[in-house]
Amino acid sequence: MAERRALIEGLSPVEDIDRQLEEEFVYNKPKTRKAAKAPAAAPALPEATNEQPPAPAPVTPAQPATEPANAYAFLGAGRIAIGARVRPELASALKRTSLERQLKGVEPNAVQDILEEALELWLHKQGLL
Repeated sequence: MAERRALIEGLSPVEDIDRQLEEEFVYNKPKTRKAAKAPAAAPALPEATNEQPPAPAPVTPAQPATEPANAYAFLGAGRIAIGARVRPELASALKRTSLERQLKGVEPNAVQDILEEALELWLHKQGLL
């Protein structure tokens, strides 16, 4: 077996590092090197005239967004995570059923799809959907 060493023993200081390049990388600073880029030529200024610039358009305050009738309508066909705890025997039966349906190629076979279908049926029976 190889001899064990401390981590610090494997690190050796590097003497020939450009500190400016190191700081640019570590701190995500923009390149400030002189040789990095030549300065761009200044744009030509327009000749002075007696004309006044056009007045800016008046700014109207933004209207507050109104909430949709259904608070989750903006999500469209997306899904929202909800949490629920079920008895172990229900979770086991649901998982087993899901796997059996996947093997047979029967839809719905995902746990989420089975739960959505069952919950939708229950909500319809209660007159809530």
